[in-house]
Amino acid sequence: MPYLPSLQCSYLLWTCLRQKYNVESHAAQFVVLILPVLACQTVLADHVQSVNIALLTACTALYLTTKTQAAKVEDSRNGSTSKFMNFLSVYRATMMIMTCIAILAVDFPIFPRRFAKVETFGTSLMDIGVGSFVFSSGVVSGRAYANPSQQQKNFFITSFLSSLRSSFALLTLGFIRLISTKTVNYQEHNSEYGLHWNFFFTLGFLPPFTAIAASLSQWIPFSVLALSTAIGYQTILAHGLQEWILNAPRTDLLSANKEGICSFLGYFSIFLFGLDAGKLIFSQKLEHTRILRLVKNHAKTKSKYGKLIIALAFWSIVYFALFTIFMSVIDGEGGQQISRRIANLPYIMWVITFNFGFILAFVIIDAEFIGNGSGTTVPKLFDAVNANGLLLFLVANLLTGIINMSIRTLYASYSVSFAVCAIYMFIVTKIGWFLLFNLKFRLKL
Repeated sequence: MPYLPSLQCSYLLWTCLRQKYNVESHAAQFVVLILPVLACQTVLADHVQSVNIALLTACTALYLTTKTQAAKVEDSRNGSTSKFMNFLSVYRATMMIMTCIAILAVDFPIFPRRFAKVETFGTSLMDIGVGSFVFSSGVVSGRAYANPSQQQKNFFITSFLSSLRSSFALLTLGFIRLISTKTVNYQEHNSEYGLHWNFFFTLGFLPPFTAIAASLSQWIPFSVLALSTAIGYQTILAHGLQEWILNAPRTDLLSANKEGICSFLGYFSIFLFGLDAGKLIFSQKLEHTRILRLVKNHAKTKSKYGKLIIALAFWSIVYFALFTIFMSVIDGEGGQQISRRIANLPYIMWVITFNFGFILAFVIIDAEFIGNGSGTTVPKLFDAVNANGLLLFLVANLLTGIINMSIRTLYASYSVSFAVCAIYMFIVTKIGWFLLFNLKFRLKL
């Protein structure tokens, strides 16, 4: 996916720019961090390599002309992410930004059809985006399990009740989206999740299942639970469930939403893999993790970035190997094993492999720009997106519906299409900016 490095290149450009210039306003960060990504997903999709080369050239020029003894920039924003976790905040925000761009741009002619979700089998940008959203949510949730205290080891009841509260909030967002789309008769693809199901419902059922899995994690690692769930689900698919999902008529509430209900097991597995990654990232003693104990000769590095890079690189290789094995075992040719629609085992491993590599790229960038003392912090725009991510995702969905009802998107010119998508992203990010920095509002689920 050659268009994805534009995310890292844009972030790298921002880290270089802020060493010399004031790029703290919403408008400046929108131009540097959003517009290049929007262009690479739309009008410049066939010229992504040229865009990345241009961005990297600008980064190199700025980096070479920046004084190495530049003073550290202190970040006084309330609730800002600690410096070591910058890469995680950037990763989460870029996943959300990429998703928000795609859900509207796909309705315009500037969005390449190869980026749109496939009907049943195959891969695309939007297919990876859905799974990555779930994985990133798991990574963040992994913080609660990274360094458990003695009191936290027996908190199942409390955790389960808290998960129900989170579920209620997410399911409420799901019903809001369902009612709004059905009320305006917004065109939807029933084969994606079903007649009534939507992505918020999938997210809404994750917390209680996660609480149950967490109660077992004292004895069984999240990664083992995740892989067991994925293999078990794939086994059921192979014994008739896949045929039912793809071909059975919609005769009742269950069959009407068969894709959303059944694929939940796949997304739950992805979430568990994310939890395991989060435990690794948030661990206060990386040298005591399973991987670094296996590579003792490298674990002696003093840099926490170095330890994390070793661990992430190791797991990236392991999951890529598993992905390759499963792809060769499961029937299908030419990438026809992967299905976002049913969230099968190849799809799960594809998402996991991609996200470990994606996070690793951001860690390497931060290791250079933070580890060397240059003082990079998280862009305020990314903080704004992360603070109210799900709310902004709902806003993006509603705006997408409004725009589609207001103009004939498929017949818009390239210039109008890009302008509308740019204004839409400006509004979405500005709402997040206003909520966080003007109203001090954070949606807690």
